Amino acid sequence: MSGGTRDGGVDPGDAERRHRLAAAQTDLLRALVLSADPPPGFDAERVRAQARALRAKRRRIVARLRPDLVDQLGDRFSPLFDAYAAANPRRAGSTTRQDASSFADWLAQRGEVLPPRRRWWWRRGR
Repeated sequence: MSGGTRDGGVDPGDAERRHRLAAAQTDLLRALVLSADPPPGFDAERVRAQARALRAKRRRIVARLRPDLVDQLGDRFSPLFDAYAAANPRRAGSTTRQDASSFADWLAQRGEVLPPRRRWWWRRGR
């Protein structure tokens, strides 16, 4: 009987197993998103390969949303995006458009691209 004892009580080992599983899941997520070491029992090279694939997918999406950045940066787009992604994991609930905008802001703060010009109708009411 999973999740309890024969007499209907809770198996004290279940809480420990859940805690270990949660810790392993957290460590795996850190390895995939933050380039941390994978938890014991996971193939480190496979985790690194999956982390690269996830970063590449995120990069492709930002490139589709902001082709102007790809044009401005050329060959520097990928390494700059990877540096941004390593320091700025996506937040829960954020959109891909917010991610692309945050990347553009990150680039502008570092002087890699010019900050976006404000449109005259944007300044008018301010």
